[in-house]
This record gives sequence, structure tokens and C-alpha cells, in this order.
Amino acid sequence: MLASGVTLGSSERAELFEYATLAEEQGLESVYAGESWGAAAVPVLTQLLERTESIDVCSGIFNIYTRTPGTVAMTANTLADIGDGRFRVGLGTSGPAVIENFHGVEFDQPLRRTREYVEIIRAFLAGERVDYDGDLFELSGFALDMDEYYECPIYLAAMGETNRQLTGEFADGWMPLLVPNTGIDDALEAVERGTERGNRSIDDVDVAPWVPTCISEDDPDSAREHVRSLIGFYVGAMGEYYANAASSFGFGDEADAIQAGWQEDRQAGAEAAVTDEMVSAFGAAGTPAEAAESFDRFGEAGANSPVAYIPSRWADDDLIRETITHL
Repeated sequence: MLASGVTLGSSERAELFEYATLAEEQGLESVYAGESWGAAAVPVLTQLLERTESIDVCSGIFNIYTRTPGTVAMTANTLADIGDGRFRVGLGTSGPAVIENFHGVEFDQPLRRTREYVEIIRAFLAGERVDYDGDLFELSGFALDMDEYYECPIYLAAMGETNRQLTGEFADGWMPLLVPNTGIDDALEAVERGTERGNRSIDDVDVAPWVPTCISEDDPDSAREHVRSLIGFYVGAMGEYYANAASSFGFGDEADAIQAGWQEDRQAGAEAAVTDEMVSAFGAAGTPAEAAESFDRFGEAGANSPVAYIPSRWADDDLIRETITHL
């Protein structure tokens, strides 16, 4: 197994468009563009759709706190129209650090909000006039005023067990970040319980974990170090969210050491605490053969469509292009 999609984090827009075109030329199925506290996602997603012809474009992610479900539905349908149906809706909670400290919005009821968000967006994208009486949203009398409706696949970046159950119950795809190949099968148990509650099959859910990925034939050590950097940044710098996730998959001591390293020496300290075992379990790094073996392990554990998360914050242009070409 190799990756089916790619995401590049914090690339400059011009470079991102070039990388997306290269990914399309290499036959990859999807490219994901996210949003944190830098470039807004919608203009980037629009330009990606306009500059590509066959690759699916996905929001990776729209958080569920700073746009209404109606806004996301309008946006998704418009983007799908621009791309002749090539848009996927990626949703997630993000984390308290971003939602509260950057957006100034209370990080409340993430599970309930996720359920209502997906139900409302799916109804709008089906062309329905939506009357909805939820705990958080009450809607009445409106349908999307569009000439054509696109029932875009909805992917959830669900990490916690209950949120994974919700994913299985009503989402089209699951795209977690920092789930190790040693933990995918256990994490999927919650997704499968959700599919049973929703009278669905696990085959109805596209399992698309984001895998930190960097590949080099000539300098595999550098490739591994860039993956180490990405893991260190998420576990060390992003509050408790990803540290707790790593702990839940058996890397508690390592997560504590990474967070302590971040507090002591920021990025360098966090990287130094990321073990080789973590690089192997969470990522696909090194030579093309080593990366392929890593993706195989994700596939054997239950992943259908792993997404290569290339650490563009650290890797240079040549290494990013080499990684995409090997994918």
C-alpha cells in the first residue's frame, strides 16, 4: 500500500499549487488543505480546484466552531460546483488552544456540535428544506438556493472514542492525525460500534489517517528527522490534545518528555524527545522501501486511504517533491 492522498501543512500558496499539480500527475486521489491561524482555507481550496483537473480537494479541516453549518454547506456546494464534484468536506473540532485563544469562542459540547453539524450539512447538500430542532442549532424553512446540489463526502478528524463512534454512525470518512499503525485497529473498534448503531458497515467509512511522511532515496536520515519534527511539534506545542492522544496509544512517557522538552527548549527540545519507535509507529519515513512498509502496516491495521502529511515547515522544496514522486 502507498498513500492515496497528500497534505502539506504550512506551504506557501504558490508552492502548494505546484505540489498539488505534481500529486495529480503522480496519480494521487486527493489533496487536503487546512486552516489554523494563517491563510484562510476557502480561497486556497478554490484555487486548488481551479488549478487541477482530476484530484479531489478536501478541507482538512473546517473547524465546527467558527462557521455555521449553513455556511459550510454553502461553501461545500459552491466548491463542488467549481470542481465538478471534486470536493470533500473535512470537519473537526480543532482544539481548545486554537478555538478559545485565537478565535475567542468557547470550546463547548464538541460531540453534540459534531452530530448536529453533520446532520444539518448533509440535509442542505441533499437539497432539502431544513427544519432542525437541536440542542445547539434551530433552523427553519431554508434550503440552499443552488442550481445543482452536490452530496459531498463528509470526513471527520475524530480522535476521542465517542467521537470515533459518531464517525462510524454517520460520516463518510475518518481522517485522524497521529494515530499509530500499532493503534489503528483498536481505534477502529469504536468506529465499527458506531456503524452498527447507524445500521451501516465499516466498509461505508473511508479510513484515511494522516501519516507524517517524508521520503528520500539519498538522505533517508533527514527524511526521518523531518517526521520527528512534525510529531514533536504536535505533541509538544498543541496543548494537551495530541499529547493525550499519543498517551492513549501507549506513548504516555514519550508524550510527557516531548511536552517537557517543548517547555525547556521549544521545537528542538520536543524533537529530541521523539523516539525512533514513535517515528516508526506514527509515520512513514526514510527510504521509499521503508515508507512503503510503513504504509503497509497502516493498511494491514485497517486504513483504506492513508494521507501523507508532508512536513513542509521543515522539509525543503526538493525533498517535498521527491516525497510526492515516491508516493
